[in-house]
Amino acid sequence: MGPEPRKPSVAYLEQVLGVLPMVIAAIDDAGRIIWANAPTSRIAPLLLETRSIREALAGIAHEQKLDRLLIRHEVITCPGRTGGPDLHWMVWTEPLAGGEWVLMVWEADWSEEMNERRTAFTMAASHELRTPLTALLGFAEILEMDTDNLKPAQIEAVQMISQTALHLTKLVDDVFELTSNSFGELRLNLERVDLGEIARVLVEAHLQEAANRGDTLTLEVQEDIPPVDADPARVRQMFANLVRNAMVHNPSGTRIVMKLWTDDDAVAVSVSDDGRGLPFSNPKQALSSFSQGDGGSGDRTGAGIGLTIAKRLIELHRGSIEVQSTFGEGSTFTLRFPIDRAKAISPGEPGPA
Repeated sequence: MGPEPRKPSVAYLEQVLGVLPMVIAAIDDAGRIIWANAPTSRIAPLLLETRSIREALAGIAHEQKLDRLLIRHEVITCPGRTGGPDLHWMVWTEPLAGGEWVLMVWEADWSEEMNERRTAFTMAASHELRTPLTALLGFAEILEMDTDNLKPAQIEAVQMISQTALHLTKLVDDVFELTSNSFGELRLNLERVDLGEIARVLVEAHLQEAANRGDTLTLEVQEDIPPVDADPARVRQMFANLVRNAMVHNPSGTRIVMKLWTDDDAVAVSVSDDGRGLPFSNPKQALSSFSQGDGGSGDRTGAGIGLTIAKRLIELHRGSIEVQSTFGEGSTFTLRFPIDRAKAISPGEPGPA
């Protein structure tokens, strides 16, 4: 037997890390650089100049993209310096023994230009799909305005056409939103928002739709809920996705309740129903992209792309979404918006849905 292998010295390990064609760095919870290997000065020199990733990339990557890197631990793509080539950035999902995190940066195998082309294609395809759907909806509305000359079966067919066209239109919008967010392009227009007021307007707008389905929709809002920093359009989208999911994926006669209350350092917003429950062994699967579950009769059924979008959007707000469900008894989805968004920067579960 040969001699026991010698334990490598710190200098030797630094030499090994120095010949890698990528950045290896250690950062703290605030995203500050604690240590970086030699290639950092060549690949991402801004990191060494500012010592903080957010400061270094402030003029290169928008805030939501940096949140995806530092909070969600997702891979993002952006240059390491102004005008430089695109790089992949990733914070490893497991911390070091001292609580630090490992940052890796390497040459991108696809560029932001390719990303923009994909987004442009999705936008064009979305537009092409919306045009015939708009015409279909228009003709269906005309037929619904005068049903005197239609037989009951024909009236039912027209209503089915209208509902299906509306569903497809929403699906097209959801696919576009999900694609944009997956590529890291979605940004928030933040302002001080009264979540209770947005909920009131949204519930009122969906009362007739719920009634048409035979459902009941009610709202309960705790007094003195503080405002939060949020994108009002995206908040309405999240609320609408959860309410519509409760209506579309449950039988007629479902009772749907939306609640808002203050919960420690967050404003909680829940949408509950007493419907069929989620067809998943683990309810959290409903938040994953394109997941399907067994509806109990052997049929495969999805819980809706809208849930995945709601998850992505609340994460961009530095909040979270929770799901509770018992098959056959109903479901509850709860969004949590941080009251102090600046303090909500903390590592979350790794990777995209």
